[in-house]
Amino acid sequence: MNINLLQNKWINNQLIGLDLIYATSGLIRFIDIGFIENSQLIHSYQKEYFLSYNGETTVDNLLQSDDDLWSEIQINNKILIDDKYTLLCGEGEMGSDGFIVKTDINNNILWFLYSTTSNPFISIERKENIIYFQSTLNFYIALDLSNDDISIVNQDIIIN
Repeated sequence: MNINLLQNKWINNQLIGLDLIYATSGLIRFIDIGFIENSQLIHSYQKEYFLSYNGETTVDNLLQSDDDLWSEIQINNKILIDDKYTLLCGEGEMGSDGFIVKTDINNNILWFLYSTTSNPFISIERKENIIYFQSTLNFYIALDLSNDDISIVNQDIIIN
């Protein structure tokens, strides 16, 4: 299992720079964050963002297929959750790249999302069990802490 390689790259500010979600099990799900025009959504520049899934693989298979997968990353924000997890977000090498990472308290990578179309993620808000990561495109990735499921929210998030 190439978890050690993934962990070493993470410690050196690198992630797999492809459109995907990585889970602790080693499963990788390929994703696409796209948009359609929607004039009602002034907040997100008249674009309605959506997430689709495009197949699965494993870390081992992906790392065997290509060795030029790694992207330098920059962390823009982080939040500690219940003294158990750290959630971080930021940007990759290209201006359109963004990422979200969940680690344990010892900085071991548990889960991450990388997108080449999301733009950087800059802020993090918590509302109960949902964590919202804001893209510079003004949409949010909502991460459910109970099961690591994600969804996209196009409206502005008001946290009380």
